[in-house]
Amino acid sequence: MIKKILLALTFFTMSAVAYAQQTLVPAEFLDQWEKPQALNADTKWVIFTSTKEAGKWVKETLETMQVEDMAAKQWLYVADISGMPSLITKFMAIPKMQDYKFPIALEREGDITQAWPKQEDAVNVYKMDGLTIQKVYALTSEPEVVEFFKTMN
Repeated sequence: MIKKILLALTFFTMSAVAYAQQTLVPAEFLDQWEKPQALNADTKWVIFTSTKEAGKWVKETLETMQVEDMAAKQWLYVADISGMPSLITKFMAIPKMQDYKFPIALEREGDITQAWPKQEDAVNVYKMDGLTIQKVYALTSEPEVVEFFKTMN
């Protein structure tokens, strides 16, 4: 029994380390204004959402913090919209996003972010060093997002 517990703990620890040390591939996305947004070695924080609710938390937090220049902070906000029907994306979601003051790197196909570590229904934030993820944070409520974003520098 103890051997099974130790084996499970070892596996859990290796899984956490594998996520924390995952290296991402440099990538370029287009934002809601069709301008390029790059994931590169200069990126210090990646904010990643794949659900409408998580995206709402990020939007409201960034607006409250009056963040407009994500590149100056070395942040990249990536929203996976690949599961959204194309008509809704084209005629509703993107026009609405164009009213935001900050860029959103739009993952339209889901290929680039497919292997990224993520918890569903959460804002996933990666602390980066170069292109290597040092730590993964899964924020599961808007107050948690607000408090965490205040600590990012």
